[in-house]
Amino acid sequence: MLTHRRTCLSRFRALALFVVVGTIAVSVDCGSYSPRGGATSAVQLRMGDAPADRVLTFEVSAGPISATPSGGAAVTLLADSRRIELAHLSETTEPLSLLSVPQGTYSSMTIKLSNPEVTFINSSGTLTKLEPSFSQSVTINFNPALNITAAASVVNIDLNLINALTFDAQGNVTGVAITANSFTISAAAVAAGEQGDDDDEHGQLENITGMVTAVSGSTFTMTPGQNAVPLTFTTDENTEFKDGASLGTILNTIVDVEGITQSNGGLYAKEVESVENEAGMEAEGIITQVVGNPATQLSFVAQDGSGAGMGDAKVGGTVTTNVSGAQYRIDQGGMDTSSMGGLPASPNFPFDATTVHSGQRVEVESSSTMSGMSTVAEKVKLRQQTLSGIVSGLGAPVSTGPATFTLTVAPDSAFAMLSGQTTVTVFFQQGTNLHDLASVSNGNTVRVRGLLFFTGSSFNMIAGRIGQ
Repeated sequence: MLTHRRTCLSRFRALALFVVVGTIAVSVDCGSYSPRGGATSAVQLRMGDAPADRVLTFEVSAGPISATPSGGAAVTLLADSRRIELAHLSETTEPLSLLSVPQGTYSSMTIKLSNPEVTFINSSGTLTKLEPSFSQSVTINFNPALNITAAASVVNIDLNLINALTFDAQGNVTGVAITANSFTISAAAVAAGEQGDDDDEHGQLENITGMVTAVSGSTFTMTPGQNAVPLTFTTDENTEFKDGASLGTILNTIVDVEGITQSNGGLYAKEVESVENEAGMEAEGIITQVVGNPATQLSFVAQDGSGAGMGDAKVGGTVTTNVSGAQYRIDQGGMDTSSMGGLPASPNFPFDATTVHSGQRVEVESSSTMSGMSTVAEKVKLRQQTLSGIVSGLGAPVSTGPATFTLTVAPDSAFAMLSGQTTVTVFFQQGTNLHDLASVSNGNTVRVRGLLFFTGSSFNMIAGRIGQ
């Protein structure tokens, strides 16, 4: 792994822009620049987020994006812009664009960000949406330069959201103020062997949901969520097709994909799950209200979605869902739950109409079009989410599971305001990925991404990833 990093003043990261290169590596070097007439490399841009505690959605148009080679003219990485919601990608990423760029050393990158929309809970506990006027191109200089050569790698561009938003004395968001000092940049080589299988920094793709637009032989192309970038996945005899999905049935349907990046830069689907047909829809977000016990209705702030009636204008808004006849499922993805005895496993990890709770992140699936901001759910799936807090309850530092600890979140965080609780018991698994951490100790401030369960009196979280 080769790393180039600017200093970041805060533990919060709100934007991760990964460049996963099928035939390149990014290293830190001060060598010469290869001209545009030379070799090019396939590039995959990926974005992610780790928002401030009160923020439920942060949607922005990203692009155009360009990189300037040492001693050369700027190279376009993204010619137009992509609309993407970032809060649901905390501690993970999703592809933004795939293209080819010249190999060589690069001294800077310029990113245009515009038309942000922020949904947060204000100091009075009220859901608030802010649409500040903002359109700015930000240039991040590399020192030393980044050298794009011939082996696969991942480049991370993180936006420190706590330094990118403005706040009043009560902690309410008042505006957006992004500068070059908001960014941190790092690079990591794509994993050898089964490419990208260990984490998103090495090319893993977690829960990519969208509409399948083409099927050809053993490959299919899908358009995920609202950012509309076409992604083509290869399948083989090891690909697991679930819930009736197959290459012969998925065209013009919504699917959920778990995948990896291969050594040639291509995408491989490890798991393909059928979600809905072309007349249906799915939407994801954080639950703000549960009506009834068992639940008959859920309200949630939409973070992403696909299908009939689900569009960009609905991101950041509150969706009301009739769940009277819904099935409840857990989207386990590639998480290690081997010591849990199967999910759901009551009483520690229940998820049903009696334990669904405000503060959880879910995906609602419907076989019919969303009408306005309302829908009737066929399925309610528990999805991974990220919580930030302080670690306690460990006897000694731990670098691998199984272990448990208490995560205490800020009392004015969105999760605490919605759930009414400030502590979560975290189950650190043997397969839990530590990101930029050698171990976890009491007093650490960490971000934990995983599946969050309500037991009826408290919250338990199975950790897929722990970072800082």
